[in-house]
Amino acid sequence: MNYYIREAEITDAKAIHDIYGYYASNTYITFTEINPSVEEYQENIVNTKKHYPYIVLCDENDTVLGMAYADQIRHHDAYRFSVESTIYLSHDAPKQAGLGTMLYKALEERLSAIGYKFMYGVITDDNEASIRLHQSLGFSEVGHFTDIGYKFNNWKGIVWYRKKIGSLDDMTLNI
Repeated sequence: MNYYIREAEITDAKAIHDIYGYYASNTYITFTEINPSVEEYQENIVNTKKHYPYIVLCDENDTVLGMAYADQIRHHDAYRFSVESTIYLSHDAPKQAGLGTMLYKALEERLSAIGYKFMYGVITDDNEASIRLHQSLGFSEVGHFTDIGYKFNNWKGIVWYRKKIGSLDDMTLNI
């Protein structure tokens, strides 16, 4: 099977809704409990793409199997060079096929080209697959918050991972 990555479009909102919705309804991987509407995903795609990449991974049949995007970590001006990255693959996407790596590397390349300096991943602390992915791509753990989220009648922690993706000498964003 061949896969490709492209910019997300509004028409991808339903597929992204369904991918994320599985994790919201069935796992601790996201602390979201109620999946937003397709219309909210449409708005998110449009608004995110004003300043950050929003990409999807598709198979040769043009089926969206995953999505990745970035957003500012916090909404104070001084954080403008750092992003929080988000990546999700469909729960039924092929496992151990390198799809997460392919998608995340494409996001990193786009962010670096724009001029962002740091990517941060926020991961539920028992999500071993995501932790391994981040570590394999050169991210380092920079924080651990235990018992910060409460979902499905359980307390869960998160770990923060960070990767430097750009020179600190050039403080220009090419948005």
